[in-house]
Amino acid sequence: MNLFSLYIKYSQNRNVKYFIYLFFTSFFLIGVLIFRDYGISTDELFQRASGFYWYLSIVNEFSSNIEYLNQLKDKFTQMESSAHLANGQSIYYGVFFDLLSAFIEETFKIKTSYDAFYLKHFLTFIFFFFSCIAFYKLIASRFENRIFSIILTSFFIMSPRIFAESFYNCKDIVFMSLSVISIYFAMNYLEKQSVNNIIIFSLFAALSTQIRIMGIFLFFLFLFFWLLQALEEKKFFKKNFIHFVCLIFFYSFFFYFFWPYLWEAPFTNFFKAFKIFSNYTWGSYVFYFGEYIKASNIPWHYIPVWIFITTPLLYLIIFILGLIKTLIILSKRFLNISEEKNTMLWRDNNEKKDLFLLLYLLLPIIIIIFLNSTLYGGWRHLYFIYPGIIYFIAVGIDFILKSKIKKNYKSIFMFFIILGLTINLLNLIKLHPYQNVYFNTLVEKKANKLFPIDYWGLANLEALKFINNSTKEKTLKTVRSASFTSLQFSKKLLKEDKINVQITGTENLNQDFIFTNFYYERDPKYTRKYFIPNNYERIFLIKRGNIIINEIYKKN
Repeated sequence: MNLFSLYIKYSQNRNVKYFIYLFFTSFFLIGVLIFRDYGISTDELFQRASGFYWYLSIVNEFSSNIEYLNQLKDKFTQMESSAHLANGQSIYYGVFFDLLSAFIEETFKIKTSYDAFYLKHFLTFIFFFFSCIAFYKLIASRFENRIFSIILTSFFIMSPRIFAESFYNCKDIVFMSLSVISIYFAMNYLEKQSVNNIIIFSLFAALSTQIRIMGIFLFFLFLFFWLLQALEEKKFFKKNFIHFVCLIFFYSFFFYFFWPYLWEAPFTNFFKAFKIFSNYTWGSYVFYFGEYIKASNIPWHYIPVWIFITTPLLYLIIFILGLIKTLIILSKRFLNISEEKNTMLWRDNNEKKDLFLLLYLLLPIIIIIFLNSTLYGGWRHLYFIYPGIIYFIAVGIDFILKSKIKKNYKSIFMFFIILGLTINLLNLIKLHPYQNVYFNTLVEKKANKLFPIDYWGLANLEALKFINNSTKEKTLKTVRSASFTSLQFSKKLLKEDKINVQITGTENLNQDFIFTNFYYERDPKYTRKYFIPNNYERIFLIKRGNIIINEIYKKN
C-alpha cells in the first residue's frame, strides 16, 4: 500500500479524533516545557511597563485602597520605560494583552522580573496555542478532512520563526493569534449566520485591533463580505439586518471597553491614535542586503523578500501553486467565463473562504507597498497574514491530491510533504532556542553579511550567563557592545542575587569583555565595523548552522 492510499485510509478512520487530541496535548506540553528557554526581547520591558501604566490608572480610578495604590506606584516607577510612559508617549497603544499580563502578575503576587517576563512568555504561547486550534478548525471546515487539517496545522506550528516568536513576541504573535480566531468565526458566520458568531468575531476582532491598529482591516474586510453576500442573496440583507446592527454595536463596545485611553473621549482619542499610528515613523536604519537604509526609505520589495527568505522553500513552492490555482478559479468567476456561466462572485462556501483569505493575504502587502509604510525588523508587522500563506499551501496540496495524476505520483508528493515537515522539525530542534534566526537555504550561508540576525536579542541571555559565570569569584565584569543590542535588558532574566555584570557605553575601550550580536552598528557611518581591538580574543560563540548569532571577546 502506497503513501497516498494510507492517507486516504486513515483520513476515513473514526478514531482519528484521538490522534487530534494527542497532537494538541503534545504541542501544549512541549510549550510548557520550553517556554523558559527563550531570552527577553527588546520590547518586553516597555510592554510590561505599559500594562502596569494602565493597570495603575484603572486602580487609581476605581480603588480606595491607598496603601495598595502606593505599592503599585512604587513598582511602576522602578520599571524601565516608566518615565517614558508617564510622560504620555505610549498612551495611544491598545494594551489589552499587556493589561491582562499586569493583572495576572498582580493577582498571583509575582515579585521578580524574572518570573514576570516568563509569565508573559507563557501567556503569549497560550494565545498562539488557541490560534492553532482555530486554524485547524478553519482548515477542517474548508477541506473536510481532519488528517489533512492536522498536516496543515503542523505546517503552521513548525514554521521556525513563528514557532520561536510564539514564546516572546507578545505584540505581533498575539495580534496574529487573535486575527486567526477572528477569521474562523467570520467564516463560520458567512457560512452559517448566527448572532453568536457575530459576537465572538466582534470580540476577537476588537481585541486584535487593541494590539495593532491594523486589526481594523479585518473588521472592514468582514463588513465588505457581509455586504457582498447581501447583494448576492436577495433575502440575505432583510434576514440578517439585525446581525449587521449587532456587528457594529459589539465591535464598538469591545473596542471601547478594552482600551482605557478611549474612555474619556472615544471618538477624539481614537482618531488621534489612528493618525499617529498611520503616520508612524522610526528614525533608525535597517540592514538590508548588506546596506544600511533609513527605515522610512526601504524599497518596495522589502516585505516580499523577507517573506521569501524566512519561509521554508517547500512552503513557498506549494504556496505559489495554491495561490495561482485560486487566482485562476476566481478570475474565471469574476470574468463570467466559468463553465457554469454563473454570475455569482462565488460558487460555494469554499470559494467564498478562498476569496476572503486571498484579500486578507494580499491587500495588506499591497497597501503597505503603495503607502511606502515605515517597516523594520523583517516582516514581523505582517505576521498576521502568515495563516493566509499556510491556507493557500493547503489549497495547493489539496489540488495535487485531488488531481487526476496517478496515485504513485501522489505518493511521491506525500513523501516530499512528510520529508519537508521532518526537515522543519529537525530545524526546530537544531536551532533551539534560536529559531528566530532561521533563513532558508537560498540565503543561509550569506545571511550574516546581508541581513540582521538576532533582531530581538534573544541570544544575549546565554552570552550574559557565560560572562557572569566566567570566573568563580563574584567580581564585577564590565561589558561593552560592538554592535547595537539590548544586552542591558537581558539582565532582567538573570537571578538578581547572582548578577556580576555591568554593561558600559562605547566611549572607552578598556572593558573586560566585548560583545557583538551582528545586528547593526549604533552608527551606520562607523568605519570600523564591529571594531574589536587587537588585545582582545574570542572566547565564546553562539552559532546555528552557517549563522553566527553573537560573539564574546575577552581582554588579554
